Amino acid sequence: MKVYYGDVFKGHETGPGHPENPGRLDYALAGVREAGVPLSAPRARDDVAQRLETAHGRDYIRYVEDLCSLGNLTELDGDTWVSPGTCAAALAAVSAMLDALDSKEHAYILARPPGHHAGRSGRALTAPTQGFCIFNTAAVGALYGEGVAVVDIDVHHGNGTQEILYDRDVLYISTHQDPLTLYPGTGFPDEVGRGRGEGYNVNVPMPPGLGDDGFKEIFDDVVMPILRQYGPRALVVSLGWDAHKEDPLADMGLTLNGYRYAIKSLLSLNVPAVFLLEGGYNYSVIREGSKMLAMELAGLGRAPPEEPSASDHSVWGRMSRVLAEVRSIQSKYWRL
Repeated sequence: MKVYYGDVFKGHETGPGHPENPGRLDYALAGVREAGVPLSAPRARDDVAQRLETAHGRDYIRYVEDLCSLGNLTELDGDTWVSPGTCAAALAAVSAMLDALDSKEHAYILARPPGHHAGRSGRALTAPTQGFCIFNTAAVGALYGEGVAVVDIDVHHGNGTQEILYDRDVLYISTHQDPLTLYPGTGFPDEVGRGRGEGYNVNVPMPPGLGDDGFKEIFDDVVMPILRQYGPRALVVSLGWDAHKEDPLADMGLTLNGYRYAIKSLLSLNVPAVFLLEGGYNYSVIREGSKMLAMELAGLGRAPPEEPSASDHSVWGRMSRVLAEVRSIQSKYWRL
Protein backbone atom coordinates (compact mmCIF):
# COMPACT_ATOMS: atom_id res chain seq x y z
CA MET A 1 0.00 0.00 0.00
CA LYS A 2 1.02 3.63 -0.44
CA VAL A 3 0.33 6.92 1.31
CA TYR A 4 0.68 9.89 -1.00
CA TYR A 5 1.71 13.23 0.48
CA GLY A 6 3.70 16.29 -0.52
CA ASP A 7 4.13 19.75 0.99
CA VAL A 8 2.54 21.08 -2.19
CA PHE A 9 -0.82 20.25 -0.61
CA LYS A 10 -0.18 22.82 2.11
CA GLY A 11 0.26 25.50 -0.54
CA HIS A 12 -3.50 25.85 -0.87
CA GLU A 13 -4.38 28.65 1.56
CA THR A 14 -7.87 29.44 2.82
CA GLY A 15 -7.41 32.37 5.18
CA PRO A 16 -7.49 32.79 8.98
CA GLY A 17 -10.00 30.71 10.88
CA HIS A 18 -11.09 28.61 7.91
CA PRO A 19 -11.92 25.01 8.94
CA GLU A 20 -10.31 23.55 5.80
CA ASN A 21 -6.76 24.69 6.41
CA PRO A 22 -3.22 23.35 5.85
CA GLY A 23 -2.92 22.32 9.49
CA ARG A 24 -5.36 19.46 8.93
CA LEU A 25 -2.61 17.61 7.10
CA ASP A 26 -0.24 17.83 10.06
CA TYR A 27 -2.62 15.66 12.07
CA ALA A 28 -3.22 13.20 9.24
CA LEU A 29 0.54 12.90 8.78
CA ALA A 30 1.07 12.33 12.48
CA GLY A 31 -1.39 9.45 12.40
CA VAL A 32 0.24 7.85 9.37
CA ARG A 33 3.69 8.16 10.90
CA GLU A 34 2.47 6.58 14.13
CA ALA A 35 1.30 3.66 11.99
CA GLY A 36 4.85 3.35 10.66
CA VAL A 37 3.81 3.67 7.02
CA PRO A 38 6.20 5.48 4.62
CA LEU A 39 5.12 8.34 2.37
CA SER A 40 5.21 8.61 -1.42
CA ALA A 41 5.46 12.05 -3.01
CA PRO A 42 3.10 12.95 -5.87
CA ARG A 43 4.88 13.34 -9.19
CA ALA A 44 4.21 15.49 -12.22
CA ARG A 45 2.34 13.73 -15.04
CA ASP A 46 1.92 14.80 -18.64
CA ASP A 47 -1.71 13.63 -18.79
CA VAL A 48 -3.13 15.60 -15.85
CA ALA A 49 -4.60 18.43 -17.92
CA GLN A 50 -6.22 15.98 -20.32
CA ARG A 51 -7.69 13.90 -17.49
CA LEU A 52 -8.96 16.97 -15.67
CA GLU A 53 -11.08 17.83 -18.71
CA THR A 54 -12.94 14.53 -18.39
CA ALA A 55 -14.59 15.96 -15.28
CA HIS A 56 -14.50 19.75 -15.75
CA GLY A 57 -15.13 22.18 -18.58
CA ARG A 58 -12.18 24.08 -20.02
CA ASP A 59 -13.72 27.45 -19.13
CA TYR A 60 -13.92 26.51 -15.46
CA ILE A 61 -10.37 25.15 -15.41
CA ARG A 62 -9.05 28.35 -17.00
CA TYR A 63 -11.04 30.47 -14.57
CA VAL A 64 -9.42 28.73 -11.60
CA GLU A 65 -6.00 29.01 -13.22
CA ASP A 66 -6.55 32.76 -13.70
CA LEU A 67 -7.43 33.12 -10.01
CA CYS A 68 -4.29 31.21 -9.03
CA SER A 69 -2.19 33.59 -11.14
CA LEU A 70 -3.42 36.71 -9.30
CA GLY A 71 -0.79 36.25 -6.61
CA ASN A 72 -3.06 36.73 -3.61
CA LEU A 73 -5.82 35.01 -1.65
CA THR A 74 -9.04 35.35 -3.66
CA GLU A 75 -12.59 34.45 -2.64
CA LEU A 76 -14.16 32.08 -5.15
CA ASP A 77 -17.46 32.05 -3.28
CA GLY A 78 -18.72 32.38 0.29
CA ASP A 79 -16.64 29.54 1.70
CA THR A 80 -14.15 28.57 -1.02
CA TRP A 81 -10.83 30.33 -1.62
CA VAL A 82 -8.08 30.27 -4.22
CA SER A 83 -4.47 31.16 -3.42
CA PRO A 84 -1.27 31.19 -5.53
CA GLY A 85 -0.57 27.60 -4.47
CA THR A 86 -4.08 26.24 -5.07
CA CYS A 87 -3.63 25.05 -8.66
CA ALA A 88 -0.37 23.23 -7.94
CA ALA A 89 -1.99 21.49 -4.97
CA ALA A 90 -5.16 20.52 -6.85
CA LEU A 91 -3.23 19.20 -9.85
CA ALA A 92 -0.89 17.23 -7.58
CA ALA A 93 -3.94 15.60 -6.02
CA VAL A 94 -5.10 14.47 -9.45
CA SER A 95 -1.60 13.18 -10.24
CA ALA A 96 -1.57 11.16 -7.02
CA MET A 97 -4.99 9.70 -7.85
CA LEU A 98 -3.87 8.59 -11.32
CA ASP A 99 -0.63 7.14 -9.96
CA ALA A 100 -2.52 5.29 -7.23
CA LEU A 101 -4.91 3.74 -9.74
CA ASP A 102 -2.02 2.81 -12.04
CA SER A 103 -0.21 1.10 -9.16
CA LYS A 104 -3.19 -1.22 -8.51
CA GLU A 105 -2.35 -1.03 -4.80
CA HIS A 106 -4.35 0.22 -1.85
CA ALA A 107 -3.61 3.87 -1.18
CA TYR A 108 -4.42 6.81 1.07
CA ILE A 109 -4.04 10.23 -0.55
CA LEU A 110 -3.42 13.03 1.96
CA ALA A 111 -4.34 15.84 -0.41
CA ARG A 112 -6.14 19.13 -0.30
CA PRO A 113 -8.09 21.09 -1.45
CA PRO A 114 -10.94 18.58 -1.25
CA GLY A 115 -13.00 17.99 -4.37
CA HIS A 116 -16.30 16.14 -4.15
CA HIS A 117 -18.50 19.30 -4.17
CA ALA A 118 -16.91 20.62 -7.37
CA GLY A 119 -19.09 19.99 -10.40
CA ARG A 120 -18.31 20.29 -14.07
CA SER A 121 -18.35 24.09 -13.98
CA GLY A 122 -17.77 24.72 -10.28
CA ARG A 123 -20.89 24.88 -8.15
CA ALA A 124 -22.89 21.71 -8.58
CA LEU A 125 -26.64 21.14 -8.67
CA THR A 126 -28.42 23.54 -6.28
CA ALA A 127 -25.54 24.15 -3.86
CA PRO A 128 -24.91 27.80 -2.96
CA THR A 129 -21.12 27.33 -2.85
CA GLN A 130 -18.41 24.86 -3.81
CA GLY A 131 -17.96 23.75 -0.20
CA PHE A 132 -14.16 24.29 0.00
CA CYS A 133 -13.62 22.28 -3.24
CA ILE A 134 -11.71 23.15 -6.44
CA PHE A 135 -11.24 20.15 -8.76
CA ASN A 136 -13.06 16.83 -8.34
CA THR A 137 -10.22 14.36 -7.92
CA ALA A 138 -12.55 11.44 -7.16
CA ALA A 139 -14.55 11.97 -10.37
CA VAL A 140 -11.35 12.21 -12.42
CA GLY A 141 -10.29 8.89 -10.91
CA ALA A 142 -13.67 7.31 -11.65
CA LEU A 143 -13.38 8.31 -15.31
CA TYR A 144 -9.75 7.22 -15.64
CA GLY A 145 -10.22 3.47 -15.91
CA GLU A 146 -12.84 0.86 -16.67
CA GLY A 147 -14.88 -0.56 -13.82
CA VAL A 148 -14.04 2.02 -11.13
CA ALA A 149 -16.70 2.60 -8.47
CA VAL A 150 -16.84 5.62 -6.16
CA VAL A 151 -17.97 5.29 -2.55
CA ASP A 152 -18.40 8.60 -0.72
CA ILE A 153 -18.44 8.43 3.08
CA ASP A 154 -17.97 12.11 3.75
CA VAL A 155 -20.80 13.47 5.92
CA HIS A 156 -21.80 15.87 3.12
CA HIS A 157 -23.31 14.62 -0.11
CA GLY A 158 -20.81 14.67 -2.98
CA ASN A 159 -23.02 16.75 -5.23
CA GLY A 160 -20.17 17.52 -7.62
CA THR A 161 -19.31 13.85 -8.09
CA GLN A 162 -22.97 13.00 -8.60
CA GLU A 163 -23.38 15.75 -11.20
CA ILE A 164 -20.32 14.67 -13.19
CA LEU A 165 -21.17 10.96 -13.17
CA TYR A 166 -24.98 11.22 -13.31
CA ASP A 167 -25.43 10.18 -16.94
CA ARG A 168 -22.61 7.62 -17.00
CA ASP A 169 -22.68 3.93 -16.13
CA VAL A 170 -20.16 4.47 -13.34
CA LEU A 171 -21.35 3.45 -9.89
CA TYR A 172 -21.50 6.23 -7.31
CA ILE A 173 -22.68 5.45 -3.77
CA SER A 174 -22.93 8.18 -1.15
CA THR A 175 -23.74 7.93 2.55
CA HIS A 176 -24.31 11.38 4.05
CA GLN A 177 -26.27 13.33 6.62
CA ASP A 178 -29.89 14.00 5.68
CA PRO A 179 -29.75 16.77 3.04
CA LEU A 180 -32.67 18.53 4.71
CA THR A 181 -30.35 19.18 7.66
CA LEU A 182 -26.95 19.89 6.07
CA TYR A 183 -25.15 21.41 3.09
CA PRO A 184 -25.38 20.94 0.11
CA GLY A 185 -29.07 20.00 0.31
CA THR A 186 -28.89 17.25 -2.31
CA GLY A 187 -28.53 13.49 -2.26
CA PHE A 188 -32.05 12.09 -1.89
CA PRO A 189 -32.80 8.41 -2.57
CA ASP A 190 -34.77 9.12 -5.75
CA GLU A 191 -31.72 10.70 -7.43
CA VAL A 192 -30.79 7.51 -9.30
CA GLY A 193 -28.98 8.71 -12.43
CA ARG A 194 -30.10 9.60 -15.92
CA GLY A 195 -29.95 7.91 -19.33
CA ARG A 196 -27.06 5.47 -19.45
CA GLY A 197 -26.38 6.31 -15.81
CA GLU A 198 -29.82 5.37 -14.49
CA GLY A 199 -29.44 3.02 -11.54
CA TYR A 200 -25.77 3.82 -11.03
CA ASN A 201 -26.34 6.67 -8.54
CA VAL A 202 -27.15 5.51 -5.01
CA ASN A 203 -27.82 7.93 -2.15
CA VAL A 204 -28.34 6.87 1.46
CA PRO A 205 -29.18 9.94 3.59
CA MET A 206 -28.58 9.34 7.29
CA PRO A 207 -30.58 10.94 10.11
CA PRO A 208 -28.52 13.16 12.46
CA GLY A 209 -27.26 11.23 15.46
CA LEU A 210 -27.01 7.87 13.69
CA GLY A 211 -24.50 5.62 15.45
CA ASP A 212 -22.12 2.90 14.33
CA ASP A 213 -24.89 0.30 14.43
CA GLY A 214 -26.90 2.15 11.79
CA PHE A 215 -23.85 2.76 9.61
CA LYS A 216 -23.06 -0.95 9.66
CA GLU A 217 -26.65 -1.68 8.63
CA ILE A 218 -26.29 0.65 5.64
CA PHE A 219 -23.16 -1.16 4.49
CA ASP A 220 -24.62 -4.62 5.04
CA ASP A 221 -28.01 -3.92 3.43
CA VAL A 222 -27.20 -1.50 0.59
CA VAL A 223 -23.58 -0.54 -0.04
CA MET A 224 -21.90 -3.94 -0.14
CA PRO A 225 -24.65 -5.87 -1.98
CA ILE A 226 -24.65 -3.27 -4.77
CA LEU A 227 -20.86 -3.17 -4.96
CA ARG A 228 -20.64 -6.95 -5.21
CA GLN A 229 -23.15 -6.99 -8.05
CA TYR A 230 -21.35 -4.16 -9.86
CA GLY A 231 -18.03 -5.99 -9.53
CA PRO A 232 -15.63 -3.04 -9.53
CA ARG A 233 -12.05 -3.43 -10.71
CA ALA A 234 -11.00 -0.62 -8.37
CA LEU A 235 -12.55 1.64 -5.74
CA VAL A 236 -12.18 5.35 -5.18
CA VAL A 237 -13.33 6.31 -1.68
CA SER A 238 -14.11 9.95 -0.92
CA LEU A 239 -13.20 9.81 2.75
CA GLY A 240 -14.41 12.51 5.08
CA TRP A 241 -13.82 12.04 8.81
CA ASP A 242 -16.68 14.48 9.47
CA ALA A 243 -19.41 11.89 10.13
CA HIS A 244 -17.67 11.33 13.48
CA LYS A 245 -19.68 12.43 16.50
CA GLU A 246 -16.98 14.93 17.53
CA ASP A 247 -16.84 16.80 14.22
CA PRO A 248 -17.78 20.48 14.63
CA LEU A 249 -19.47 20.93 11.23
CA ALA A 250 -22.02 18.10 11.29
CA ASP A 251 -24.38 16.19 13.57
CA MET A 252 -23.72 12.50 13.11
CA GLY A 253 -22.96 9.95 15.82
CA LEU A 254 -20.30 7.69 14.35
CA THR A 255 -17.05 6.69 16.00
CA LEU A 256 -13.94 5.32 14.33
CA ASN A 257 -15.42 1.86 14.90
CA GLY A 258 -18.09 2.62 12.32
CA TYR A 259 -15.46 3.90 9.91
CA ARG A 260 -13.34 0.81 10.46
CA TYR A 261 -16.30 -1.42 9.66
CA ALA A 262 -16.86 0.46 6.41
CA ILE A 263 -13.17 0.32 5.48
CA LYS A 264 -12.86 -3.39 6.22
CA SER A 265 -16.05 -4.06 4.24
CA LEU A 266 -14.69 -2.22 1.21
CA LEU A 267 -11.33 -3.97 1.44
CA SER A 268 -13.13 -7.34 1.50
CA LEU A 269 -13.88 -6.84 -2.21
CA ASN A 270 -10.20 -7.61 -2.85
CA VAL A 271 -9.73 -4.87 -5.44
CA PRO A 272 -7.40 -1.86 -5.21
CA ALA A 273 -8.97 0.83 -3.02
CA VAL A 274 -7.82 4.46 -3.16
CA PHE A 275 -8.93 6.49 -0.14
CA LEU A 276 -8.92 10.24 -0.82
CA LEU A 277 -9.04 12.71 2.05
CA GLU A 278 -12.05 15.00 1.70
CA GLY A 279 -13.59 16.56 4.85
CA GLY A 280 -13.07 16.14 8.58
CA TYR A 281 -12.45 19.03 10.94
CA ASN A 282 -11.73 17.52 14.35
CA TYR A 283 -7.95 17.24 14.50
CA SER A 284 -7.74 14.32 16.90
CA VAL A 285 -10.23 12.35 14.78
CA ILE A 286 -8.18 13.07 11.63
CA ARG A 287 -5.06 11.83 13.41
CA GLU A 288 -6.53 8.68 14.92
CA GLY A 289 -8.56 7.94 11.81
CA SER A 290 -5.55 8.28 9.53
CA LYS A 291 -3.53 6.01 11.80
CA MET A 292 -6.33 3.43 11.79
CA LEU A 293 -6.74 3.55 8.00
CA ALA A 294 -3.00 3.27 7.32
CA MET A 295 -2.78 0.25 9.59
CA GLU A 296 -5.78 -1.40 7.94
CA LEU A 297 -4.31 -0.87 4.49
CA ALA A 298 -0.99 -2.30 5.67
CA GLY A 299 -2.69 -5.34 7.18
CA LEU A 300 -1.95 -4.23 10.74
CA GLY A 301 -5.49 -3.42 11.83
CA ARG A 302 -6.42 -2.71 15.41
CA ALA A 303 -9.56 -1.58 17.18
CA PRO A 304 -9.95 2.21 17.57
CA PRO A 305 -9.41 3.69 21.04
CA GLU A 306 -13.10 4.50 21.64
CA GLU A 307 -16.30 2.60 22.35
CA PRO A 308 -18.76 1.96 19.48
CA SER A 309 -21.82 4.19 19.39
CA ALA A 310 -25.46 3.13 19.25
CA SER A 311 -28.44 4.94 17.74
CA ASP A 312 -31.33 5.85 20.00
CA HIS A 313 -34.81 4.51 19.27
CA SER A 314 -36.08 7.50 17.31
CA VAL A 315 -32.97 7.74 15.13
CA TRP A 316 -33.06 4.01 14.44
CA GLY A 317 -36.70 4.29 13.40
CA ARG A 318 -35.89 7.07 10.92
CA MET A 319 -32.95 5.11 9.54
CA SER A 320 -35.14 2.03 9.06
CA ARG A 321 -37.59 4.08 7.00
CA VAL A 322 -34.77 5.51 4.89
CA LEU A 323 -33.35 2.06 4.23
CA ALA A 324 -36.78 0.79 3.22
CA GLU A 325 -37.11 3.69 0.76
CA VAL A 326 -33.63 3.12 -0.66
CA ARG A 327 -34.26 -0.60 -1.08
CA SER A 328 -37.60 0.05 -2.76
CA ILE A 329 -36.07 2.48 -5.27
CA GLN A 330 -32.82 0.64 -5.94
CA SER A 331 -34.44 -2.81 -6.22
CA LYS A 332 -35.38 -1.79 -9.75
CA TYR A 333 -31.66 -1.97 -10.58
CA TRP A 334 -30.05 -4.25 -7.97
CA ARG A 335 -30.97 -7.33 -5.96
CA LEU A 336 -31.55 -6.04 -2.43
